[in-house]
Amino acid sequence: MHHVTRFDESALQAPPLYEKHSQGYTQATLIDHTVGSVHTGTHICQLAPQGMLSPHFHAFEESFYILQGEAVLSLEGQAYHLKQGDLGAIKVGQVHAWRNVGDEPVRWFQMAAPQPKPAGGWQDTYFVREGSAPTEGQLLNVADTGGNLLSHFDVGQIPPPGDPTRQTSGAPPGVFLKWLMDEQIGAVHHRLLFIEYQPGVSLAMHDHTFEECYFILSGEVEAVIEDRRYLAKPGDVLWTSVGCFHSFANIGAEPVRWLETFAPQPPRENIFRFRAEWEKKAQELSD
Repeated sequence: MHHVTRFDESALQAPPLYEKHSQGYTQATLIDHTVGSVHTGTHICQLAPQGMLSPHFHAFEESFYILQGEAVLSLEGQAYHLKQGDLGAIKVGQVHAWRNVGDEPVRWFQMAAPQPKPAGGWQDTYFVREGSAPTEGQLLNVADTGGNLLSHFDVGQIPPPGDPTRQTSGAPPGVFLKWLMDEQIGAVHHRLLFIEYQPGVSLAMHDHTFEECYFILSGEVEAVIEDRRYLAKPGDVLWTSVGCFHSFANIGAEPVRWLETFAPQPPRENIFRFRAEWEKKAQELSD
């Protein structure tokens, strides 16, 4: 099972859950239970200038990646001034609040796992009594985050083709992969990663024991999912379920980059199951 959609700014709406606890906050759902997902909840979130989101906490884990604008994030009583490329994870039960401190909307990609409950059921988001969002904070220092899961990554940090440090992540040649959030960093329920494919690079047909969501940032990539072919461009969103076969190829002239999520976290072994490898082994050993 899979789903392909596209982020449209017109989908940014004020969620009823946050109506009494925010100003200028909107979000657009990318992937949730309505498309067949069990583990993944992804959104584009936005705060208008002077907008704020009151202190609250969840019974699920969140991660975020700032796409544009500037905001102050309060996390467990510490305030951080965040900009484009800043990112982090908010652990289950951590109290946090947001405020836009720039002149343009602040927008971020957000992942939640376990998947948030649908509206009308058991509530898994709670608001703090008499809480307020801070108006200022210290610029993020990745060397001193006060114990919180915060970091920074942008395209300027991607090593150029041919640089040996591109391969330190274990990615295939021509692929750059940066783990933004995983169990080694401190996340428990999901992974968030940044991927770049150079022109001409492809990854063969495979599947996983976890769901994946892909939010295309730049470039174009050809995706074949369950034998259906798609050309994904910036703003496009793809989702693959557990056991869904898929492949990717950069058939363009520019690098393609995207944010990708895993939920739940992968097993220690056999993360990829390449279909061609198993078919070859079957031919060699089976009757």
